[in-house]
Amino acid sequence: MPTQDPHVSNPENASPEAANAPFRIDVLVKQVYDSSPPKTKSRMLNLLVGRAYAASPPTVRKSLLEQLIRSVGVLGLVTVAGGVFAKIRLRGGWPDIAVGLDDLKDIQTSDVVALVDYVQQVSTVALADAVQLMASNPALTSSGAMAVLMSIMLQRAPDRRRIPRD
Repeated sequence: MPTQDPHVSNPENASPEAANAPFRIDVLVKQVYDSSPPKTKSRMLNLLVGRAYAASPPTVRKSLLEQLIRSVGVLGLVTVAGGVFAKIRLRGGWPDIAVGLDDLKDIQTSDVVALVDYVQQVSTVALADAVQLMASNPALTSSGAMAVLMSIMLQRAPDRRRIPRD
């Protein structure tokens, strides 16, 4: 049986003083995620990655986009976010994807959310790797969205299926 997080009070036995106590949003978001149906979990994960993307420095955004774009075929990229990612993909050489810092100004957080939604359908491993890339950046270590993302991805880790490589 999981232990109760000491930062979260149980609403059934909360005292009046506890109602005014500080709470951690990341813990509450994780609780909502855990109790949600799969479609809502997927949407929450998309939004959390988008939130972490928005809080990232440009170099991390660039690396994250390169990793996410790499996991989607060109036809898929054409259908996501009005094709903004397909333009980037087609501009570079086939195996290499080069997102320029200038490209970032044309990409909205909502575009990244749409891309993450598509990536979840194609490859949970690619999404986990992208989250790991963001988590390795010191600028995001204090981000609540990043804390929830890491918790979710660690929880999902046993479900990850890697395709064996030759």
